Amino acid sequence: MSTKIHPLSTLPRALLDARSSFDCGTPALNQYLAQKASQHEARNITRTCCGERDGALAGYYSLTNATVDVSALSLEVIKQYKLPTHLLPVVRLARLAVDSRFQGQGLGQILLVDAMEKVIRVAELSGCIGLIVDAKDDKAARFYLEFGFRQTPENGLLLFMPLPEIQKLLQD
Repeated sequence: MSTKIHPLSTLPRALLDARSSFDCGTPALNQYLAQKASQHEARNITRTCCGERDGALAGYYSLTNATVDVSALSLEVIKQYKLPTHLLPVVRLARLAVDSRFQGQGLGQILLVDAMEKVIRVAELSGCIGLIVDAKDDKAARFYLEFGFRQTPENGLLLFMPLPEIQKLLQD
């Protein structure tokens, strides 16, 4: 099965119309795609990309710029990457969801890798130290941990992947 990733702004009309029937099992993520994603695009708050599989809207993710207080990261990451201890730019994976019909087929991984490729582009254009995500729950956190994200010491659902690790992961 091939997957095409479309920026929301170029989503084919049929898939744009299908947003209201998207169901990942989490109402807030469904509602965001159906009701808020286009508004946030227009206001330059987020960029949303949608995965198409077999002609259906199969999943999406949203990215936004953010800052992270480096002191919230693990001491290991701070030392390893010699990060100054003040607010630094990151890209935040604001949302990632896969329609229930396509879960368990690797689409979440495809969407995450596509998002990571965009983080590298952001770093090349304006600089950032990595990707941060607020996992919805422990199951979502485990998904990100499998890719090498690190939990922050004080919040196990706030996860971070340093830019050099994203670059290495995508080179392999």
